[in-house]
Amino acid sequence: MKKRLIIATFVLLLLAALLSGCLDTPEGTYNVDNVENVDYSAPRENSEGGISITATYLPEIEDATAFEIKVTAHTDYDDDFKKNSFLRDASGKTYQPLSYEGSGGHHADGVLRFPKIESKKFELVIRDVAGVEERIFKW
Repeated sequence: MKKRLIIATFVLLLLAALLSGCLDTPEGTYNVDNVENVDYSAPRENSEGGISITATYLPEIEDATAFEIKVTAHTDYDDDFKKNSFLRDASGKTYQPLSYEGSGGHHADGVLRFPKIESKKFELVIRDVAGVEERIFKW
């Protein structure tokens, strides 16, 4: 009887720890609320509206906060991300792009640059692509 009580208590504690998030997250996941665990090099992807957009933060670019943008579409795609994007820092302040240099087509890609920010937590917001009001990529 005592042994069953100990096992049941252990199982309940383990279950509580799993549900509360106290145990490590699986490899490859991250929590943007805890800056220390953010994998800044991991690409962020959004595939709504039949168009896939992948954004990768480029920390090696020192004079700007920059992102590599890759688009996969079933039709030719040509959008100027300088016109439909902004960067938002942890305090809620927004920044407009400095430039977007890239190519169009089925597999468009380019580099989107913003003023250099010091915040370790930020969001790239891309608006109005393929009927999707906002695509938010978080770091």
